[in-house]
Amino acid sequence: MESLIPSLSTHQFTIGLIIYNNPIDEIERCLQSIYSQQFPQDKIQIIIRNQGNNHTLEQIQQLIQERSWYNIEAYQGRNIGFGAGHNDIFSRISTQSKAYLCLNPDGFLHPDALVELIRIADFNNWQGIFEAIHEPIMHPKYFDPKTGVTAWCSGACVLIPVNIYQSINGFDEDFFLYCEDVDLSWRVKAMGYQCFTCANALFFHYAMDRKDRELEIWKAAVLLAHKWRSVNFKQYAVHMWKQYMDLSDEDLEIQLNKIQPHSITDVEKAIPEFNQGLYFSKAMWR
Repeated sequence: MESLIPSLSTHQFTIGLIIYNNPIDEIERCLQSIYSQQFPQDKIQIIIRNQGNNHTLEQIQQLIQERSWYNIEAYQGRNIGFGAGHNDIFSRISTQSKAYLCLNPDGFLHPDALVELIRIADFNNWQGIFEAIHEPIMHPKYFDPKTGVTAWCSGACVLIPVNIYQSINGFDEDFFLYCEDVDLSWRVKAMGYQCFTCANALFFHYAMDRKDRELEIWKAAVLLAHKWRSVNFKQYAVHMWKQYMDLSDEDLEIQLNKIQPHSITDVEKAIPEFNQGLYFSKAMWR
């Protein structure tokens, strides 16, 4: 394949999907986009962890059989959250895998997406993690249009070199849902790597209104602020969280005091951004 980086055509890549009661047509659309990639199909391993009802797993297995798809594994597990789910998938990846792609099943990849992610990763000597651009509405956080450097990478579609995933011990399982990708990105930066946005790798992911999920969002934001030592944002996030849940300050502190914050050294290296609300980054558009 002429468009493929020759030096990487022999490497294998693993794509992991967490399923939680997604419609089967949505899952099929995502999987079809993987099998439509401009990259050798025998070099792509797909692992699906179904954390919802067993019926969805049966539908996925039937779909795999009907389409005669290969290099794909689907299995059932309890709902342990986003990060823990991906960590469990990662424990199953091929020893030949160069990198792991976290992919949300409610979106789908442009046919060139994986090649473009590999291209920017190779250009940067795999010294970081690499996210795709979200379409039709890109994430509002800033990235450098020349280098692609950004404050953090969204877990919806992010390519993580295996050695980096291992060195940071994957996702922090204290986060059940939301902010785990921000935390992972900052830990990557604390290890001396960078976060990159690949403007040429397109991922269709239409984020719906999340008003009904604000309890989980602010709960995760409190944890993020606690771990990364932002006293002011933690107070604000606690205030927002308590609008959705009756929790005393004393009970909250008892819970948080069980969780060890990151070291001052890691905070200084990661440079976490808490001045832009839930963007955790300066905005792309002013």
